[in-house]
Amino acid sequence: MKKIILSLCMLFAALASFGQNALELAKQQQELEAFNKKILNAKPTKAAKQQAKELKKEGWTVPAGEPSIEQQVTKSQLYGEELMATEDGATTKRFFMHTTMQTSGTYNVGYAAARANAMAEVAGMIKTQLVSSIKLKADNSQTSAINATTVDKFSQKIDAIVDETLTNGTPMLAIYRRLQNGNFEVQVRLAFDKKDIMARMKKNMQKELEKEGDAVYKVAQEVISNQM
Repeated sequence: MKKIILSLCMLFAALASFGQNALELAKQQQELEAFNKKILNAKPTKAAKQQAKELKKEGWTVPAGEPSIEQQVTKSQLYGEELMATEDGATTKRFFMHTTMQTSGTYNVGYAAARANAMAEVAGMIKTQLVSSIKLKADNSQTSAINATTVDKFSQKIDAIVDETLTNGTPMLAIYRRLQNGNFEVQVRLAFDKKDIMARMKKNMQKELEKEGDAVYKVAQEVISNQM
């Protein structure tokens, strides 16, 4: 949990301005496709083999036809090592990971539920942090620019903004093990691309918050730029 909160803080710190456009989003998608192509046939690392060995010992396996545990762990490691430059010139990891587990009567249902839970948990943490930040800014404000109405409007809009932004996560790990009662325990790990989230968040905030007038939009810019 601490790791993902730190990653989210770094993500928000990079949201220094709005005005992203479709060309930038397309460019980032091309970068991601090139990266995926580069690691497509990567050989399992020593660390991946060791981690896979431990997972197998705990009873984890993969569905028929899916990449081996070694391959999935290797992909997860390579994603975790990929770096990006922030707008202030610093270097940070491009992706952050979130893992969830779900128990179900079938693998497919368990996988779908675990994936949905991962998306919902990350979205929830982003929403909570953004709302907490604008409330703190309102409490510390020495002017009437930020008031209860501004905070309320921001809070109402942020759910839609985050939900529209966080539409997907890249599967890194999808494994399962059978329990004694016959159910499937499914473990899913998703990677979230901070570059993509940054671009979409800026775009969606601009679209949604401009409708609420200059006050809310200006405050949102300050919250994101100062993170927070």
